Amino acid sequence: MSENSFDLIAENSLGFDEVSALPSRLQRYEKAHRRALDMSGHIKSLNPEQVSEDLAYLSGLLRDCGSYLIFRDYYTVGKIRLHAASFCRKHLLCPLCAIRRGAKALKAYTDKLSIILTDEPTLKPYLVTFTTKNGADLGERFKHFTVSMKRYVDKRREAMKVKKHGRSCAPVEMNKASGGVSSIEIKRGSGSGLWHVHSHAVWLCEVAPDPIQLALEWKEVTGDSHIVDVRPFTGNTLEDYLQGFMEVFKYAVKFSSMELTDNWEAFKLLSGRRLVNSFGSFRGVVVPESMTDEALEDLPYIESVYRYLEGIGYSYEVQKEIAA
Repeated sequence: MSENSFDLIAENSLGFDEVSALPSRLQRYEKAHRRALDMSGHIKSLNPEQVSEDLAYLSGLLRDCGSYLIFRDYYTVGKIRLHAASFCRKHLLCPLCAIRRGAKALKAYTDKLSIILTDEPTLKPYLVTFTTKNGADLGERFKHFTVSMKRYVDKRREAMKVKKHGRSCAPVEMNKASGGVSSIEIKRGSGSGLWHVHSHAVWLCEVAPDPIQLALEWKEVTGDSHIVDVRPFTGNTLEDYLQGFMEVFKYAVKFSSMELTDNWEAFKLLSGRRLVNSFGSFRGVVVPESMTDEALEDLPYIESVYRYLEGIGYSYEVQKEIAA
């Protein structure tokens, strides 16, 4: 399991909000905050003529993100929740915000999966990966991928439209899916140094997608790429399916594994772009905007404040008890 996947599993696992899990949460958040500080410093180190007022503001947001955390310990039930914190909400630059955003999305979509499979138990989830040829120009490769994917989705949509009106039209493998969710991921090849753009998707199907046919269809829309992958999820419970969904929602967390210069280049290109898409039975899933945990109403709690200190990490600062 990759470290990126562990971060999201730790945020979503059963018992992640137990008091005993707090030290490991603080360790993850410390590491994330240090990376945000490094990125803040990188932005400040750009040539003076490049560091505009907006970039100086962005650098400050990253510096302050996660500088303090407020937890509520609901001691009567042994649960602890992140109640408040400073968040920059720049998840492509800040691993703390990426962890929190990814965890929220993961929960929202797995909750929806539970509902879908209750209504349609014959559906099975498959992890479907699309790749494109590497290239030196990230902007060009990203555009090539997104245009190719739009062409493929249009083929699915056209086949559905034609079928609805009683005319014959060859469906594509994506038509086997009643719904799905996908994310676009990018990285620089460790050997080639070229940019690699790809996507991971979860498709819900009664009949397994054919990887050979899918490769032919993908080559037709891309013109230069045919490498795809189709893998059924192992097990048959929601917990078993969690790992597969990780591949979709860890996309933002993986930005923090890039070199700072590459991370910054990717952010400039991708900021504001839609990197997660859904269709069919997964369309309309709402991911909460709040970055904090849900409060437990009508329970007494002890509120603790932790502040990040350079060279030390998160240090306990103050505590107070609130009655229900």
